[in-house]
Amino acid sequence: MIKPETILLFENDYFRSLYPFYLLHTQWEVRCGALRLFEKVQKEFPSAKLVFYTNRETYLNLFLKKFGIENNQIQQSNLLVLNSGILPEEKLWKNLNISYGEFIRQTTTTKSCVFVVNDVPIGFYITSDEMINPNEFDIKFYEILLRKYFEKLPKVSIPIPNVINFLWDAIELNSKAIEDDFRYFENQVDFDYLRAKNVAIINETNIKISNDCNIMPNVVLNAEKGPIIIDANVTIQPFSYIEGPVAICRNSVVKTGSFIYQGTSIGEVCKVGGEIENSIFHSYSNKQHLGFVGHSYIGEWCNLGAGTTTSDLKNTYETVSVRIENETFDTGRTFLGLILGDHSRTAINTSFNTGTITGICCNLYNSGLLSKYIPSFTWGGNKTQSTLGSFERTIRSIQAMMSRRGKSLFDEELKILELEYKVQQNKRKTN
Repeated sequence: MIKPETILLFENDYFRSLYPFYLLHTQWEVRCGALRLFEKVQKEFPSAKLVFYTNRETYLNLFLKKFGIENNQIQQSNLLVLNSGILPEEKLWKNLNISYGEFIRQTTTTKSCVFVVNDVPIGFYITSDEMINPNEFDIKFYEILLRKYFEKLPKVSIPIPNVINFLWDAIELNSKAIEDDFRYFENQVDFDYLRAKNVAIINETNIKISNDCNIMPNVVLNAEKGPIIIDANVTIQPFSYIEGPVAICRNSVVKTGSFIYQGTSIGEVCKVGGEIENSIFHSYSNKQHLGFVGHSYIGEWCNLGAGTTTSDLKNTYETVSVRIENETFDTGRTFLGLILGDHSRTAINTSFNTGTITGICCNLYNSGLLSKYIPSFTWGGNKTQSTLGSFERTIRSIQAMMSRRGKSLFDEELKILELEYKVQQNKRKTN
């Protein structure tokens, strides 16, 4: 069995396929289930020290500031190095342990190895007694470390894990991920007390609610088809229906008369209402009103105006293709709605076509179905009336929204936004 004392998560070469999420985030910040990817690793190995590595130093510094953590140094310890695009789940840890156990029983020369899938390395494990003295390790050494051990150590094959290469992978895996994350939470409420308040509880063994939640009368929590996780200080207003698997993270609000269906994750400090199905909302995003959002991935600090609706199924029932800039991808998915970049907003009654992708910092308000690909900093949203928005006005609106939650942009974020705006300026000049 592997017993990591230090875990290094590294961003692989394909992070750009996570557009538009990668524009403001590292790969290990992707949310799938009740937790982000790195949080799942923390939960599984709470005593291990986490180390993060990416070539994008500005993004690493932004991540560390945003979550208020310090990047640990590699020390003389059992070290697990893992591709951060892999979904950390119970099945992965079991497969690593089974394969590693078989390797140890068959070898007498080393206890360290590279884990491979179809001969492609996805991580490695070095025991403390076989580690090179790490006293001189620094961030520049990590690439040497990755190359050296991938090349030199014996290979151990493991079954194919779930990998999040695209954001639609996270959407598809979300129900299973919520079920997997359920083991990390505890129920802290009295279900009889909730029933006395006229809250309908269906299959209570599959429901976990944290302290300080306000589940109001005439709410239905139906966990027949999957677990329901409700984290600390969540409010669910009357006449709402929640059907698991669903995860609602701390300090969020579900508005009166909401319908939250299977495969939905609501991040921290969100306000949601209307109808939501199999969708992921990152933290500080709002959809407070009527309208349908299905099979969608909504970034941070987004606001969906009243009546905003997504299509997530083509009338022809064909698989959904998406466009990112001048490249088209067949997702292989029958259901796919909207992938919305951070700091984007929609006007009332905004309608999105199946498989729409927008960049960051968009202000979307045109009538009718909008374009299926909308670049960052777009104001409008259709092919004929869209413009590049004012950078200064966009930043002012972002700061105004964030200040309402006691937050503000970090210097690293502002630098990234300035660079992306210049990219969009240059593209419009050449088109």
